[in-house]
Amino acid sequence: MSGASGPVPWDPLFHEKSRLYWPIRPRAEAFARSAGWPPVEDYNRALGEGFPVRFAEQAPRPRRRRRRGPLDPAALYDARIHVEGCVPTRPSNWHDFLNMLVWAAFPRAKAELHARQHRAIAARLDPGVASLPPARTRELDGLALLDEGGLLLLHDAHARRALLPADASDLRGCADEVREAVQRGEAAALVFGHALYESLLQRGPTVHAMVQPLPCEGPLPAAPDALVSLADARLCDALRAPGSFTQPERSARLPLDERVLLRG
Repeated sequence: MSGASGPVPWDPLFHEKSRLYWPIRPRAEAFARSAGWPPVEDYNRALGEGFPVRFAEQAPRPRRRRRRGPLDPAALYDARIHVEGCVPTRPSNWHDFLNMLVWAAFPRAKAELHARQHRAIAARLDPGVASLPPARTRELDGLALLDEGGLLLLHDAHARRALLPADASDLRGCADEVREAVQRGEAAALVFGHALYESLLQRGPTVHAMVQPLPCEGPLPAAPDALVSLADARLCDALRAPGSFTQPERSARLPLDERVLLRG
């Protein structure tokens, strides 16, 4: 999942470029008066006291390679988040800034996602190893795709029509079914992956997102904040389900297109 095609300067009103930013828009508006890139410490101030993680500026990588010693599992990205509650963050970086805004909107799901990634990585490390295994498991692939390129699809589990066609490779069929369900008010699409949000910063080729259906009991709430909160809770539940996200190749894909994913 790639983001913007070239360097994009700071834009405090970036969230007005697309209506698909709606899940993170209230959090983004906290930075709408920043004339330049806000420092990482401002992220924590915007999130407020009691937020489950803090964002810390990531130290630049050394230019010279150090002699490789045993890998320190506690220094890995997901371990620092899950164990320390600290998210290493590059300053003046859209990808990491948008990741922070997704944390702000979906704190429960993001915490569970990184906890699960931490457990999956730690289970593969033998004592004293010098590096991570050369290839990820299908579970880690699925979790990474969700984190970077996931699209959440809340839907009424009791709706009369199926939300997605049985053949996930039928991209047009998937898009048509979802568009109709969204227009009927039986489904709501929320961008979750921060790389997807990054792709909206500039016009480019159509990006397809990995779809995570989230069935709900009864009609969906009308208020945007309630939809975000519901999606956060339902995704957290899905991440806790044994065997979930282990077959990402079977997931449906949808275009990141307002005409498909939004009402009106």
